[in-house]
Amino acid sequence: MNDAQQVRTLGAGDHAVVCLNGWFGHSGDWGPWENYLDLDTFTWIFPDYRGYGARRNTAGDHSLEEISQDVCGILAELPQSRISLLGHSMGGVFMQRVFLDTDRDIASMVGISPVGAAGTPMPAEQRELFESAETEVAARRMIIDITTGNALPDPFLDQVSEETRKTSTDAAVGSYFRAWADADFHAELGQIDMPVKAFVGATDPAVTADAVQSSFGVTYPQLELEVLPTVGHYSIFEMPVYLAGRVSEFLRTH
Repeated sequence: MNDAQQVRTLGAGDHAVVCLNGWFGHSGDWGPWENYLDLDTFTWIFPDYRGYGARRNTAGDHSLEEISQDVCGILAELPQSRISLLGHSMGGVFMQRVFLDTDRDIASMVGISPVGAAGTPMPAEQRELFESAETEVAARRMIIDITTGNALPDPFLDQVSEETRKTSTDAAVGSYFRAWADADFHAELGQIDMPVKAFVGATDPAVTADAVQSSFGVTYPQLELEVLPTVGHYSIFEMPVYLAGRVSEFLRTH
């Protein structure tokens, strides 16, 4: 098994779900959400990007194309015939690139506060904050606070932002920001007739229902969009039990 295929898995079902984490995450921590997943029906697969988690010291250029190549390599070796993709935040960009590039049939996709494939334009001041997160943990903490509606306790903000210092390299954080924020392959997707579910948090000012509808809704006519009340960008932490149930229900249905 090569480095790109060293992944964490949960469950032993015949439906594989490849889960692509967000900007400040890694494969080893999807919050309490993962504790409530259906492990009989599904095999949940958690890869790391180069520069993150178990692959923190793996060299690479940290590009969208590189991520897709690595994940497509994982998909090629999966024994399951039924495969779905799931992406949190920037993972929503990455799963769509993988969908375009893989030779495997994809049954469905799930986005949790998913970023679209046409990039995320930002005012100059906001862009400066996000760019500074490449090297500044305080900026990462501020972004987590803003995108959760300034509603979560300090210990959570401290824990998630400090974890990034240990589980990612600055170079990877910076490059992956530009990979998702400056993505530009929406037109390449066209319209795709497949089941897609997206969850957004009502208190998330960044990935809103309107933003997802204007990106995913255009590409995927079958999009099911669910707004989670009193939840921000990190529903895997904020509403884990309900979210796990709804994700599993959607995947079983489709």
